[in-house]
Amino acid sequence: MNFAGLEIKNVSDDDVNAVTWGVFPAKEIIQPTVVDHASFKFWKDEAFRSWVDKWASIYEKESESYSFLHKIHDSFFLVNIVHNDFVGGDLNKCIEDFITNHKELISSIKI
Repeated sequence: MNFAGLEIKNVSDDDVNAVTWGVFPAKEIIQPTVVDHASFKFWKDEAFRSWVDKWASIYEKESESYSFLHKIHDSFFLVNIVHNDFVGGDLNKCIEDFITNHKELISSIKI
């Protein structure tokens, strides 16, 4: 999902995944963690807001770093991958398949 709310997903809005761990700022690993569409939207807002409100704000407005962080905010996607076959699965193939299936969108992102 990008800042503007464009979503590419292979789950429905009401799907919920329970994952075996979650990592959150200033906290220990939390078990279990639930990943759902509504929560991801909140995480998206917090992530994109932090790139400009926290990180970009420490740089001069004319700097390359300030500009780069705003480009991330404006053009990147926040991604959540849940791959439940951690023993026999192939996470690289999962990511490669996504890239193959979305080449046009990926090539449209300008940095």
